[in-house]
Amino acid sequence: MNKKIFFYLCSLIVIIIFFLISMPIFIGFGGTVLQSLGLFFIEESKVTFTFFKNLINLPGLKKSVFLTIFVGFLSTFISLIISQIILLKVFSSNYYLLLQKLIIPLIAFPHVTMAVGVTFLFSSSGFFSRMYSVFFTGLERPPNSTLFPDDYGFFLILGLILKETPFFLLMSVNILAQFKSNLVYDLGKTLNHVSFGSWIYFIFPQLYKKLKISIIIVLIFSASVVDMSYFLAPSTPSILSIRILELYQKNDSSNIALVSCMALFQFFVIIGLVIFWHIIEIFVRKTKTLILIIFPRTKNFVENLFFITCFFVMSTSILCIFLCVLWAFSEIWSFPNLLPTVLTFHNFFSFANNFYTSFLNTVYISGIVSFLSCFIILLWLEVSYLINFRNKYIELVFFVPLIIPELSFLVGISYVLIKNDLNGNIFSLVYVEVLYVVPYTFLILAPAFRNIKQDYIDLGKTFQKSKLNIFLFIKLPLLSKAILLSLAVGMIVSIGLYTPVYFIGEGEISTLSIEMINLSFSGNRKDLGVFTIIQMILPIFILGVIFYISKIFVKWQY
Repeated sequence: MNKKIFFYLCSLIVIIIFFLISMPIFIGFGGTVLQSLGLFFIEESKVTFTFFKNLINLPGLKKSVFLTIFVGFLSTFISLIISQIILLKVFSSNYYLLLQKLIIPLIAFPHVTMAVGVTFLFSSSGFFSRMYSVFFTGLERPPNSTLFPDDYGFFLILGLILKETPFFLLMSVNILAQFKSNLVYDLGKTLNHVSFGSWIYFIFPQLYKKLKISIIIVLIFSASVVDMSYFLAPSTPSILSIRILELYQKNDSSNIALVSCMALFQFFVIIGLVIFWHIIEIFVRKTKTLILIIFPRTKNFVENLFFITCFFVMSTSILCIFLCVLWAFSEIWSFPNLLPTVLTFHNFFSFANNFYTSFLNTVYISGIVSFLSCFIILLWLEVSYLINFRNKYIELVFFVPLIIPELSFLVGISYVLIKNDLNGNIFSLVYVEVLYVVPYTFLILAPAFRNIKQDYIDLGKTFQKSKLNIFLFIKLPLLSKAILLSLAVGMIVSIGLYTPVYFIGEGEISTLSIEMINLSFSGNRKDLGVFTIIQMILPIFILGVIFYISKIFVKWQY
């Protein structure tokens, strides 16, 4: 093939992939903007700002904004601090390797599983209420308590901390391996710093530089989370995400415009939250004296205080998982008994009979989404290599679904699909879910692909192998482990998705995440326990299979 034609063909493929990934997001965001201005579904179909005025007059809006900012900021900050305390406690010990092995299974659990566990623990008929009744009050019925969920989102913050702390741990462990962290840590010790002081003043500044993007992603997610909010957020009023969904569920064309207004409003609130975090970061960097007062270098008090908090969080996490297991196997568990009276497997048989369709949908949709994401990224990497094209700013398009609130573009995508009669379509759902999985696939495959030694490729060229043969028989075998890991992570991410299935599936497509939220309204704790266990076991099973295949069958490494 002529080199010029080949270059144009490869360039066309790069452009097509770029538009396939960016187009739905920009169309969705544009659709949300148009809805907010009264277009599409309003009969008069003319631009109006009436719905923004109606949004401002919504009762409880200020409280919803406060909750969104408060939950997003505090959960991110505490998760970050707790992750660093755990790391400094195990960094120089034999438990550091054990921590690295435990992080991935914890991350694999969908967010909603922790929300269910917190519900089982703190609700009026939860485990702590049972303990209080058994040891203090002797009540035989659950108290009529308004403690859970609380008015300020503290239980939602707790649930987010339980899930985001392992993520920060994983990212921090990866960064620690990129510089001589042991030497830097020991340097702080030689200057008479306690462990906490050595970490905060010597290790953490270097970690933070590379954690910034991860922190922003967590901050945006925590402020816009939907599935966990159904279980743990205050109800009157709730955070902005839940209020958007409540308006969306009302069959009124004017509500569609109001939903779009609120989605855009949430977008700007969260952008403001990110800016606020950045301002605090600058303030902390410039007021070093204040930091020295809050975090003394030679005293253990602050370290011990944070360690107690860490112990409470980790114990809560373990207890949540344990309670989910107990409820999954319980047949009779009356209040105020601390343990089930009768255990049974019947709950799992009931799940198999009633929800097998949701289970199968979850598995095969996640498999298709993961495969397509892997294919797209491998194609992008190979074609961009062949034409010597690499632009980090253009590649940022893969991460857009993670760095903007999802409702700001999902609302618009949903309405565009409805207008073209494509909602509730399995192909539409797969396409949208690919947008969520592609960032993780790129993060895994891009470094592996670009670290392949050029010597291997040059060797293939000396044997006059074609570019296709070099890709298929040299690069892909060298990338086998990374490809398998990306497939596993892609499936895990897809399994935990709720909001895309809710908006794009339009009730026509049922998955485990959708059914789990539906069960939260029924109050059936046995089924909730089973769903939680299935959603915890499924990702671990996928990881186990992938690691086994990788260990037994993959022989090559780059």
